[in-house]
Amino acid sequence: MSDKQNTHSSAAGLSLTRLQSEALLEVSGPDAVNFLHNQASCDIRQLNTGRACYGSFCNPQGRVLADFIALAVTPDTLLLRLQRDILARTLDSLGRFAVFSKVTLRDATEDWALWGLQGENWQAALREHVTELPEDALDWTAAPGTLLLRPTSDPQALELWVRVAAEAALSEALMMQSTLEPDEDKWQAANLRQGIARLQATTSGEFLPQQLNYDLCGHINFRKGCYPGQEVIARMHYKGKAKRRMLLMTLPADADLQAGAPVYRAGQDQAAGAVINTALASNEERLVLVTTTATAAEDGLYTAPEARVPLQVLTLPYSVTFG
Repeated sequence: MSDKQNTHSSAAGLSLTRLQSEALLEVSGPDAVNFLHNQASCDIRQLNTGRACYGSFCNPQGRVLADFIALAVTPDTLLLRLQRDILARTLDSLGRFAVFSKVTLRDATEDWALWGLQGENWQAALREHVTELPEDALDWTAAPGTLLLRPTSDPQALELWVRVAAEAALSEALMMQSTLEPDEDKWQAANLRQGIARLQATTSGEFLPQQLNYDLCGHINFRKGCYPGQEVIARMHYKGKAKRRMLLMTLPADADLQAGAPVYRAGQDQAAGAVINTALASNEERLVLVTTTATAAEDGLYTAPEARVPLQVLTLPYSVTFG
């Protein structure tokens, strides 16, 4: 990037991140909506132009295999954004049921470049290139060759799904006004602060939706019909209590914690929780989403039984109640 570009980026206060960890799954055909509706925990039939939704695919035991954001680009074509490292297994899992429907499943990742734009002035940076911008969480709008999505309630975050053929012009314009981030840490840290868990290969199939707060974030529609795992998930919602919930925590930046890693009470060898996601927030701080019990969180959690590094609980933007 040139000195001129860096001058523009400092003035605009924007950061641009290539979202290499994300992928797009395309579901198309006359049965696309009904097919996905019968497989997902969300109500795909309620999707309309300009609105996306959170959702998840679960196994018969109610464990979450993949999370996604879905939007309908046409009445019979939907795009699902999910983590790249679980795309292949998700395609394989859905493909076993797709043979009974008029539907085509396709990895569409190579057709699009996925970007994250952050900052207070992203609207101003885009207005000269885009006529309509999304206003609220899960709103999306379309411009030539580009979809613009508000992935969370964070007012400073916007995703751009840019057709590869149209990427050069828009990306060049944004880079003139933005700092190009070297990795996804800043973007992912902002997502963690919103309390939206993302399933990866190491955590797929390990947790119930309630243990990831998916019932609190809109991934689950308890009024829709059957889907894999629905009975288990509904039973916990209506008759049981979620004894494990997900909390946002912080610890020093140099702590070595990865998704799926256990966390412990001091002096106890048995794991008291597990890391769902982690990201560097700064040179001094690492953020983690941890699923655990209320008692364990109150007692204090550590990266190892010998109380090596403590985790401190932070506030999420929504209320979390344990059973």
